[in-house]
Amino acid sequence: MWHGYFAIEDLNLTDAQRDTLVDVLKALGPGADPQPARLNHWRTRLDGQAAIFEALFDEDKITVDAFKTRLAAIFQVDPATIDHAINTQVFHTLSTAVVTFSRTDTDYLRVAFFGYDGSAWPSWPESGAECRAYLAVGAAEWEESS
Repeated sequence: MWHGYFAIEDLNLTDAQRDTLVDVLKALGPGADPQPARLNHWRTRLDGQAAIFEALFDEDKITVDAFKTRLAAIFQVDPATIDHAINTQVFHTLSTAVVTFSRTDTDYLRVAFFGYDGSAWPSWPESGAECRAYLAVGAAEWEESS
């Protein structure tokens, strides 16, 4: 189990596809926990095209293959027809795996696992620091101006 943060960004999903995916992702994590921060909660970007999730996640449910299976169900296609590319980006001090999912040369979804470099899951504070740095970079997209 990993307590951390990940973000999704809609690149070419329909509204219905995005809504279905978000509903599935909202259901990840424990149904009950004495630590409220481990319960799945999320924040949506102002334009509704991206969201950040925090919870105590089963790592097997947030793998590249797990996302391909979810997308395949949404698109009603074989998961083997969905491609992905992984890049890394540093928002604070750790590398964050940023996975872009595509099909027939069209990018559909980007997922960032804050502080996860593809080998070792970061601690909750480390993942949180990467997520907050990501939010700071895109503050205008995530925060109402005052």
